[in-house]
Amino acid sequence: MLCKVYCACCNGLEVTTVTVEVSVTDGIQFHLVGLPDSAVKESQQRIESALSVNGFRMPGKRITINLAPANIRKEGSSFDVPLAIGILCSSGQLDESIAGRLEQFIILGELALDGTLREIPGALPIIIHAMEEGFKACILPSSSAIEGAEIDGITVFAADSFTDVIRILKSPEEAADKVVTPESIGIVEDQELEERQNYDFSQVRGQQQAKRAMEIAAAGGHNIILSGSPGSGKTFIVKCLRGILPPLSKEEAIQTSNIYSVAGLLASETSREHHKGGLLRNRPFRSPHHTITVPSLIGGGNKGLPGEISLAHNGVLFLDEIAEMDRRAIEVLRQPLEDGVVQVSRVRGKFFYPARFMLVAAMNPCPCGKLYEGSGRCKCSSSAILKYRSRISGPVLDRIDLNIKVRGVKANELIFPAGREEESSHSIAMRVKKARDIQLERYRKNNETFLTNAAITPSKLAFYCKLRYQENILLEEYIRRQGISARGYTRILKIARTIADLEGSADINAMHLAEAVNLRCPEKDEMV
Repeated sequence: MLCKVYCACCNGLEVTTVTVEVSVTDGIQFHLVGLPDSAVKESQQRIESALSVNGFRMPGKRITINLAPANIRKEGSSFDVPLAIGILCSSGQLDESIAGRLEQFIILGELALDGTLREIPGALPIIIHAMEEGFKACILPSSSAIEGAEIDGITVFAADSFTDVIRILKSPEEAADKVVTPESIGIVEDQELEERQNYDFSQVRGQQQAKRAMEIAAAGGHNIILSGSPGSGKTFIVKCLRGILPPLSKEEAIQTSNIYSVAGLLASETSREHHKGGLLRNRPFRSPHHTITVPSLIGGGNKGLPGEISLAHNGVLFLDEIAEMDRRAIEVLRQPLEDGVVQVSRVRGKFFYPARFMLVAAMNPCPCGKLYEGSGRCKCSSSAILKYRSRISGPVLDRIDLNIKVRGVKANELIFPAGREEESSHSIAMRVKKARDIQLERYRKNNETFLTNAAITPSKLAFYCKLRYQENILLEEYIRRQGISARGYTRILKIARTIADLEGSADINAMHLAEAVNLRCPEKDEMV
């Protein structure tokens, strides 16, 4: 008897439906074909033990299993459960009614020797794929099924053991207790991260320009670099950024959660956000160490997994001490910053991951870090300063929208703060959200693929960043005087558009342009 069970496999973010075809005939052999890797081939021993423990048996006959399509490599242990179901149906150990409804399900899971199910990577993109392909339900290990709690249009069953899988297949209607929903896993909409409570802009003394730049960067999704003395507050200011970013929209949450699911990190990230399961709520904030390697940054490895720039998709990639990083690692940021996507090429094939992130970098202005602390404090030579800064190439710096100098806080401001209180992250976040909402309405109304000012495509720049005659004359003067590149021109327009949105202005005026130029092109340093 020939039996077909449906499952799926992930190659990067691309999901393919896999049909498990099982035939049990006379003879004593076990054949598994369809480009399985070692983990799939070893499933025979796991299946045999799990079936025995749960009251079934491995047929002493010729078992032929094909994983179709046969030209795609199948990797991992997630095929255990569909293989076991196919063997039982083909050998007549399950009711024909079960075999008749298998075409409605995508089934995946790794079997332990006692028949319990272990989690699998990539559950979320598989669930979305099953919904798009017209399957009615998915049966997955409980720890993986919770990833699909917020996906509409498909029923997701959570199975703890192989007997749970059989019970669900026998009568899906009577297995309602196994259906995953937001309520069943306790998803709470409003949860503040511990980091948001510990890092607030109200705790930052002075540094008004840096705080203003962070607000603009958060509102428009712009890249920003902070250059300043050690202890001036660069890292603290960046950590406060997380508290003013708007939450992920449903569409963004699905995109980002897909990446974390493939990387096997979704459960740990949602746990960190005070609920286990479902989609990510808050924008990712990735802060790798400055010794990070190129593959760790862009992705790769044996399995072609996403790197830090993809894990920061729709969020922030914070590179502290960027001047201390391997220059090759800095240079690979060029294409993702421009295109919002990264291609990882390995022996197994090519993997494409989205990488539309907001780059936030911090560095010292010179090797000793004291260049901004007044004359005589810095002992670095001009050549040493130039060599240090040249670790970040011009093309990379040109892709960073805002360039901010962070000078040390004066003693009287630090010990005896001014009479007024510093503005809190909450009030800044309200303005950022209002500006983001303006952008969202503007671009969705015109069916654009981008949602923030920083992502405006070149063909739409003139339409969304229109300038009047006097503003064009002013910008021409800025470009001539500052030696601004064509890319710098477009970045200034986008920054000015964000500043206008923060003020609720439909038009970009001279003040918006002046502030944009000042934040992108700071005054030159006096070299020693």
